[in-house]
Amino acid sequence: MTIELVAEPRTELGKEKCKKLREANVLPANIYGGPLKEPQAISLNLHETEKVIKANGKNADYTVVLEGAKYAVRIEEIRYEPIYRKFEHVDFVVTGNE
Repeated sequence: MTIELVAEPRTELGKEKCKKLREANVLPANIYGGPLKEPQAISLNLHETEKVIKANGKNADYTVVLEGAKYAVRIEEIRYEPIYRKFEHVDFVVTGNE
C-alpha cells in the first residue's frame, strides 16, 4: 500500500521564513533524485504529514504528488525540533515515477 502526500512548490527559503511556515502549519521539505534534475523545495501540511509518517513509519512506501506528477519516494531524513520532537524538515529521495 502506497501512502500519498500532497506537496506544493516552495519559494520561501531560509531559516526565518521556514520558521514562519511551520507556525502556519506548513512543513518545509526537499525532494531530489530520479527524474528531477535539481533538488526542489516543497511544502506539505505539517500536522497531516507528521500524523501519517508517525502512523506508518519512515520505511513505508510513500508517493509525493507535486504539480500533478507522482513520485515514489523514500524518506531520507527527518529533522525534529529538539524539545517537543515535532517535525521541522523532511528530505525525500525519488525512487521512481508512478
